Amino acid sequence: MKRSVYRFLRRRGATSTEIENAVAHDYLSLLVLDRAIMPGTRQYTTEQLAERADTDLATARLLWRAIGFPDLAESVPVFTSADVDALRTFVERIKSGSVFDWTLERALAQARVLSSSLARVADSETDELSHSIQLAREAELDDEDLALALAERLDFEAIARLLDHAHRLQLRAAIWRRLAGTDPSTPGTITGAVGFVDIVGYTALSQDLDDDELGALVARFAGLAHDAVVNQGGRIVKTIGDEVMFVTDTAAAAAAIAVALTERSENDELLPAVRAGVGYGPLLAREGDYFGPVVNLASRLTDLARPGQVFASPEVAESLRPGAGIVARRHGLRRLRDIGRVEVFRLGRG
Repeated sequence: MKRSVYRFLRRRGATSTEIENAVAHDYLSLLVLDRAIMPGTRQYTTEQLAERADTDLATARLLWRAIGFPDLAESVPVFTSADVDALRTFVERIKSGSVFDWTLERALAQARVLSSSLARVADSETDELSHSIQLAREAELDDEDLALALAERLDFEAIARLLDHAHRLQLRAAIWRRLAGTDPSTPGTITGAVGFVDIVGYTALSQDLDDDELGALVARFAGLAHDAVVNQGGRIVKTIGDEVMFVTDTAAAAAAIAVALTERSENDELLPAVRAGVGYGPLLAREGDYFGPVVNLASRLTDLARPGQVFASPEVAESLRPGAGIVARRHGLRRLRDIGRVEVFRLGRG
């Protein structure tokens, strides 16, 4: 094998046996990716990790599960010095405390949220890596040549700096949204709008389309939703296959997003029709998600809507100013599951 690849792996903690096995079983490129992302010698078991980080085994296991991984066999050394430093930092933060009331339970809850979000980021990154590797295979690069290309071109430190900067930008924005003007008597509760948009007939489509077609459809929907929400100053809370949940500061922004997405789906050759529901009022913000009666109402309004329709609550209708471009028309009283009878408004262009 090429000496440059061998030196790259050895400098990043891979043993001679690991390298030999990777060459023998044609996964040298994967080993290069592994060590480029997480360098270091795998030398500590879970118990040794806890000891070196000055904590107990139970805490180490709790954190490992919180970030999304199952328990490991006690005899297998899988952790590096970087893992020790990370666990020690986590434990020291618990001991020293945050601003107020920082406990192990709160820290683990935050770790679960962060891990879930970062897992999606990692999946997206892997999609791009997989595509690049497929192109390399089609160009008839063998595993050793591919490993060399990855070792020379994958600068994960630069990627990490970009992720850190994006995180800081998002955190700064979230702090201003959450803390500026929040009612001190109701911590965690903000006044805003929430909306749901989903693809009509997605279950049937998923059975009729092949994997590539379904993937293209979902990617197209997610891209359109992201652009529409961001252009109105909103934030996407989560995407669950055929449905997007978003929040905005104003009802007018949420209404504009929902109407724009239904219009775009009608003019898009790839997408089927979508429908939407919007509510406005107090929202309980917890761990990156939003809860409360307003969220439930917006979800039920979405279920009630037909293809191409946007339904809204009376609070949304009352908040729309004349001349804003979006108007609310009375659609009558409707009984919504678990909510009761509600006056429903249909949103559209003025």
